[in-house]
Amino acid sequence: MKIDMHVHTRFSKDSTSSLEDIVETARARGLDGLAITDHDTVEGVKQMKSLDHGLHIIPGIEKTTDRGEILGLFIEKEIESEEADKVIREIKTCGGIAVIPHPFDPFRGFKDWKGLDIDGIEVFNSRNLLGSMNRKAASYAQDRGLIRTAGSDSHTTWELGKAYVEADAEDLDGFRKKLEGGEVSIHGSRSSPMSYIVGNMEKIRNLVR
Repeated sequence: MKIDMHVHTRFSKDSTSSLEDIVETARARGLDGLAITDHDTVEGVKQMKSLDHGLHIIPGIEKTTDRGEILGLFIEKEIESEEADKVIREIKTCGGIAVIPHPFDPFRGFKDWKGLDIDGIEVFNSRNLLGSMNRKAASYAQDRGLIRTAGSDSHTTWELGKAYVEADAEDLDGFRKKLEGGEVSIHGSRSSPMSYIVGNMEKIRNLVR
C-alpha cells in the first residue's frame, strides 16, 4: 500500500487542489491512499467522504501552534488548542499520531522540540528545498526510534505523490500497525520551487476576496 501522508486540498487557503482532481491524480499515479492534512481544518476530510473514490483516506490536520506546525494523523475532529504541548495532547486524546512535518527546514521548521511528547517526524517532505533537510530528519528519527512518515506536502495536483510511505498492508488498520512498528519504506523526490509561488499566490487571492 502506497500512501502520500501530507496532502492539502482547496480547504487550505494556500492550495488550489479540488477533491475531485486529487482523487483523479492519485489514481493516475498509482497511489493507494492519501492523508488529508489541511491547515487548521478537517473540512476536506469530511467532504472527501462524500466522494466515490476507492482510496484509503487517513484523516488528519496540519495544526498551527505557537512553535510551528504539527500533523495530527488518524483524527477527524478539529484541534482547538494552539500551544504545541496541548495540541499534541489533544491529538493523542483523539487516538491520533502527532508528527512534526518538515522538521529541519529553516523557514518552516519547528521551534524547540524539548519536552514535547511527539510520536514521529516527517523524514521526507517534497517541498524541502535541500535534500540534506530530509536526510537529517531521517537520521534523527532512526536515532530516537520515532515513527517515520513522508509526504508531498502538495498544494497543487502536480506535486501529489512525489513522496509516500509504502507498507505491506491491506487496510488502514494494518497500515497504521506497520507505520508504528517501523515496517515501512520511504520514497520521495523534491518538488519544483514553483510550488511555493503557486501556493503564495493562492493565499494572497484568498486574503483579498
